[in-house]
Amino acid sequence: MKTNLRGKIREFVQSEEGKVGVKSPLTLGVAVGSVLLAHAIVGTPAKAGGLCHDDDDCMAPETCHGPFVPDGTCY
Repeated sequence: MKTNLRGKIREFVQSEEGKVGVKSPLTLGVAVGSVLLAHAIVGTPAKAGGLCHDDDDCMAPETCHGPFVPDGTCY
């Protein structure tokens, strides 16, 4: 019985239905992972009064000021 069940599972995975069933979650996982990775790389600018490392971390008219260059405030 165990070998019969293994054979049926192997047939399903190798069939078209099994391949489609595996590809859908994998595709969704890759898409979500790509979005999260892009968000981590790009990041978001700091709001007014937020911590910044340089002027690129602040919104357009604001600049990064502070006593220590790596840890400043946007204003």
